Amino acid sequence: MRITLIESGMPSLSPWVIGYVGGHYAERGEQARRVIPARPNCFIQIVLEGGHALYDVVAGTTVEVPRAALFGPLTHYRYDMVIPAALKTFCVRLQPAAAGQLFGIDPLAMVDSFRALDLPEGLLDSLLAAPDWNAMAPPADRWLAHLARDKDADDPVAREASRLRLKRGTVAIQELAESAGLSLRHFQRRFRNLTGLNPKLYARICRIGHAVHRKELEPDASWTTLALEAGYADQPHFIRDFKELTGISPGHFLRGQSPIMRYPKWDE
Repeated sequence: MRITLIESGMPSLSPWVIGYVGGHYAERGEQARRVIPARPNCFIQIVLEGGHALYDVVAGTTVEVPRAALFGPLTHYRYDMVIPAALKTFCVRLQPAAAGQLFGIDPLAMVDSFRALDLPEGLLDSLLAAPDWNAMAPPADRWLAHLARDKDADDPVAREASRLRLKRGTVAIQELAESAGLSLRHFQRRFRNLTGLNPKLYARICRIGHAVHRKELEPDASWTTLALEAGYADQPHFIRDFKELTGISPGHFLRGQSPIMRYPKWDE
């Protein structure tokens, strides 16, 4: 799978949108499977070509993914992504607190779940007609700017949640609460209501997610080095969190998975 990162052309969307991702998996004559580890944020996926399914490793069932869907945070390894043939997708990476505010949903209901999403008229046609990935950003920008109209773009807890994401989960929760001007308990409650996750779990997922991304980009990097980069002081703690959030030990994570190429290489 080749992943292309695309920047939004509207700086005003930064409280809501991290950026866009173009994904392309070219058919190789056999079914591919990608393990999906825990992830901290919601995202929107729009299937442009082909299709895929999710195998629920808990329920033992397979469900087809809608043409357009909003995916919530994952607190543990729950799904395998089953790709039977060529697949092309356009995704919107959302800031931690964006989904509930933009779509009027309860973030708690989105945890470990996803739901079909209705796209505005003409958006899918615009994406399909775009000559390249970068040309898909303007119609997506216009759609999201319309959704963000009249929304509070300066919520202090949403702001601190985004900072925790940028710092890959390495900021103390007490520091975030103080920066938001709230007591620790009030901050934790507001954080969960806005993102669906408590801040401690969110931070753990960010740290492990950073290690996973780095390993996929640089398979030869040692897990010890990646654990230190992710803010872990000792290897056993890192391994314990890694197994809980990905369902597998670090040493076995890349085995049997189709490689991912990211362009440009992101730093988170």
